[in-house]
Amino acid sequence: MMLTHALQITILVKNQEEAKAFYTEKLGFVVRMEEQFAPGWKYLTVAPHSSSETVLELAEADTPEQEQLIGRQAADQILVMFATNRIDRDYEEMKARGVVFHGAPKQVPGGKGVGFED
Repeated sequence: MMLTHALQITILVKNQEEAKAFYTEKLGFVVRMEEQFAPGWKYLTVAPHSSSETVLELAEADTPEQEQLIGRQAADQILVMFATNRIDRDYEEMKARGVVFHGAPKQVPGGKGVGFED
């Protein structure tokens, strides 16, 4: 057996439509799948581009317990990191679209990075 990549990362969100707007309009992602499987259950995935191997499922929290986990799925750690070969340009473009960053890109172990609020 040889695992090759992560297929999907599930992120709990308060509102799927608002989350979809953030990821597509502010980050420039594309919707990979959006299908209503049952009343109250819509499967929605987004990715940086249409050929991305890994997608983010934007799963709407539907219990009080799940709502408490929104934004805390990785405790105080980063849940997902994205790669880019043009961090300064992406930073400026996303900042202009209203993404809230935790400072400007800076050197970190392994390259250059910056965090943002989603």
